[in-house]
Amino acid sequence: MIPHDDFTPHGYLDNPYHSWKLNPSGVLRSMAPLGMGWHVPNLGSYVRNQFQYTAHLTIGLKINDLVLVTAEDFSRHGCTITSSLHTKNRFEYTCFIQRYGLTLTARYFLIQEHAIGCILSLTTTSEQPLPVTCYLIHHHVHNPFTSRLWEHGLYAIKGPGECSAMLGLASEGDVFVHGVRAADDTRLACGELGYTVSLAEISQWVRGRAVVQPHITQSQEDTGWQVRTLALPCALTLESHQEHILNAVLARGVSQDQAYQHWEDGIEEIALAEAEHRSDDEEFWQRAPQLSGDWPDSWRRSWVYDLETLRMVIRPSAGIIPHPWDGMQLQAPREVLAEAAMDTLFLSYADPELAAEVILGHFESALHPYLPCMREDGSYNMVADDGQICGTAPEWGFPLWCCDQLFQRTGDLHWLRRLYPKAAAYLRWWLEHRTDAEGWLVYACSWESGQDVSSRFGPQQTGGTTIQHVRPVDLQASMAQGGTILARWATILASAQEEAPETSWPADYTAEATFWQDIASAFTVKTRLMWRDGWFRDYDAVAGEWSTQQDAMHLAPVFCGVADWGQVEQLRRFLAQPPMHSSGWAPLSWPPVVMTLVGAAAAARMPLDAAELAYRFIDASYRSTDSRQLDEQGGLPGVTREYRQTVTVGKWGKIDYVNGGIEAYGWGALSVHLLLRYLLGLREEEVDKITVAPMLPQALRRVGAIYRLEPVPWGRYVLSIECTVRDAKRYGLRLQCVVTAAGESLEGPQEAVTQQETETYECEWEGVWGEERTLYLPRLISNP
Repeated sequence: MIPHDDFTPHGYLDNPYHSWKLNPSGVLRSMAPLGMGWHVPNLGSYVRNQFQYTAHLTIGLKINDLVLVTAEDFSRHGCTITSSLHTKNRFEYTCFIQRYGLTLTARYFLIQEHAIGCILSLTTTSEQPLPVTCYLIHHHVHNPFTSRLWEHGLYAIKGPGECSAMLGLASEGDVFVHGVRAADDTRLACGELGYTVSLAEISQWVRGRAVVQPHITQSQEDTGWQVRTLALPCALTLESHQEHILNAVLARGVSQDQAYQHWEDGIEEIALAEAEHRSDDEEFWQRAPQLSGDWPDSWRRSWVYDLETLRMVIRPSAGIIPHPWDGMQLQAPREVLAEAAMDTLFLSYADPELAAEVILGHFESALHPYLPCMREDGSYNMVADDGQICGTAPEWGFPLWCCDQLFQRTGDLHWLRRLYPKAAAYLRWWLEHRTDAEGWLVYACSWESGQDVSSRFGPQQTGGTTIQHVRPVDLQASMAQGGTILARWATILASAQEEAPETSWPADYTAEATFWQDIASAFTVKTRLMWRDGWFRDYDAVAGEWSTQQDAMHLAPVFCGVADWGQVEQLRRFLAQPPMHSSGWAPLSWPPVVMTLVGAAAAARMPLDAAELAYRFIDASYRSTDSRQLDEQGGLPGVTREYRQTVTVGKWGKIDYVNGGIEAYGWGALSVHLLLRYLLGLREEEVDKITVAPMLPQALRRVGAIYRLEPVPWGRYVLSIECTVRDAKRYGLRLQCVVTAAGESLEGPQEAVTQQETETYECEWEGVWGEERTLYLPRLISNP
């Protein structure tokens, strides 16, 4: 079921046509109070990028003497704006105007690449007919400094249609048309255009006050940008308790002819486009899990924002990439192994088939075995200062570990046979090209580590500075972990009855298993040799010195399972209170670091500490994501962000986290993984085998509280979990497993699923928080 809730009225829509090199079509971002529009080529916060233009469609109202145009207008008159629909495909504002019993909804979506649609619904409980003027407003910001055209300013004229307006660049450049038609028999009367610089001036114009129209070359003194706002008034009369629906479109083109054609096509196709988007949303959410019960409201809603962000960062095939791919973030998509692995792990809890396809495609379509960071046109995005082309290392996001979590749930041997040779080639490349003379793994540069310009690696001019003199302990540990995983995969493939017709790789899997187990053992030894003075330390091979810095990523050997128990015992206090990351980042700032820390605490058999760390990340992230206000830098809630930054709150200066960095960044959805694995305690052991060990943090242990998550795709099954707080020490748990009678995966539209014969198994028990129970699926029994 598609989620409907009191969502934040801020967020993004997906523009599937957008890529960074071949087609920078722009991102679709909301604008207060009721707007949605393009930022081209993107938001403008990406490295040295400068935006070209923003073009937003927004809505204003005049009812008698009440004028609602700006966010301040709505706030001043007590008109609260919310969003009840918040998917990657459709974004809906809802506003109730109490004085007139009027409810307005504005549902935005992309009709096609060059046309944004908005379905407006207006209803009133007024007993008398209510005359209303609706203002369709195009707010535009143009940056002339990024243009290569013969241009000097903007003009505004009535459009070719009866209810349309046109804004264009003179003497050449893009043209924008916006306008409206009734979707029913409502009579519309469109008036003279209002043309100003700002929304505030349009608000004054609507009130009947004189405003000065901008002259054609007018620009802002401080920036040089050319800002324009063009309003099209549309008068109608609302009948009591009757819904009136208007279709509005903002279209763009390289000429007046093209822009108007896109507008006309958009108006004709708007209903079909909305229906297709609705169908896509339904298909995703019929299988994707949702939170219910007594979870905090911000968690319930932010879970949706997380999954919708993950949907957005999965890009359609483009350029040389022949399959759906993880773009890492929405603004300037690129292929990066660490982000792709983490994003697909998180997405696999909702759409496991797509997640498996994306990460397999990432390995199979890579141009080199080390999976260099790459744009869709085949250009490399991470070239070090010495010219080495780089990808991310096996310690950043632990990509093989992420892949292994997918496999342990599905047991898909066909998928594993295709993945194995590419994954093995990836680690082999690191062994052959990133080891020093004594066999220790090194990074070419800090970009390759993912820990850009980290103080761990000494002075650096850029993230591309050579740091091959440093032997990082987390990198050695990741090779031990990766070797263990590959050895297990090879053993599984060796024991499979039939060979792999889908790959020509001539693998002797038994020999492979031996090779990788030897690698795992060797790098376990190397990692443990880096233990000095009660801490895992990096080593500077040129200076012959051990690092004195303590970094959160130095706890990776515990996560990787290569620290011995005596070392783990000495690290317990650091796992409960982790050190900083690099020289200035708090430990819960960066999702890959947080995934490492929480996983390390769990591996050290400290489930409560793992849960409390996870809770602190999730709660701060979700409160920030569900905020109703933009942050101090103008950053939007309603979408995941790149990292978390610290703020001081309260009288005593308590440290808290808020979202920061690039908007619509996939790995920011780490909370999905943390909640499922460390709070509800669902862990994949192997195919058809699951361990459940609930460990809610203290803040959620309100006696009688019930926490549900369903449906959860899990291999061939669909799970439902309900955890009840008995008291501070004990829980009650109900687990349900649904499987088709034939043992097939529950795939396809809900109608098809309900036609299949299914079997449902259920298990209930009580336990002490953190107490594990291992069950075999689907019968949920302790013995197979």
